[in-house]
Amino acid sequence: MSENQKERRKRQQDVWQDFLTWTTQHADSRWVYRGHPDVSYKLQPSIGRKSKYRLIDETALLEIFARRATEFLGHQELNRWDLIALAQHHGMPTRLLDWTSNPLVAAYFATTSAPLDRDATVIATRVSSDQIIDTGYHKEPLAISQTGFLLPRSITVRIVSQSGIFSCHHQPDSPWLPSGQISFDIPRDVRSFFQRRLFSFGIDHQRIMGGLDGLCARLSWQYAAGVGLGAVR
Repeated sequence: MSENQKERRKRQQDVWQDFLTWTTQHADSRWVYRGHPDVSYKLQPSIGRKSKYRLIDETALLEIFARRATEFLGHQELNRWDLIALAQHHGMPTRLLDWTSNPLVAAYFATTSAPLDRDATVIATRVSSDQIIDTGYHKEPLAISQTGFLLPRSITVRIVSQSGIFSCHHQPDSPWLPSGQISFDIPRDVRSFFQRRLFSFGIDHQRIMGGLDGLCARLSWQYAAGVGLGAVR
């Protein structure tokens, strides 16, 4: 191994150790985390990223989803919060943002999501009890008056496996800056190293996605990266 390779390896290990130290310093259960593959990304939900956001369009999307989703959900009873969480989970634009109580899961999304050639970041914020949305009192997600956090019911396996929680934004067309927000940046040339370390901690495509899709995605990554093919996991 050349001196440059040794220096690069040491730098990667140092950044990883700094990240583990950072997570330990914020191990309080009230902290939640979100991974961004680009440090320039704002905390703005997908429904509001369109140049001309309109509440009427958002309402129509959720109503169509509620009507058509029954084809796939059978007789499962879902309230409005369940519906918007499920829609977000399956990729429909909503006023929700995904967070997790597990910083390693956030690092997974930060380092594996596109674009892959940018410095990534893990954002953290501390959630107070008064920020938790009382879904029994606030029945309609599109009518909230302030941004808060939704503790979703275990309506899908992936939400559970990702230790998922959602922020729900009362102004989805405006970026949100939580009070006390902190972050840990992951340089672009360290992202693949993070993926390997996360894999050794059991944070991989199979853990995150679940099912055969997750297994095959994990094996595809292992093949491409040349990681763990000599062992049975």
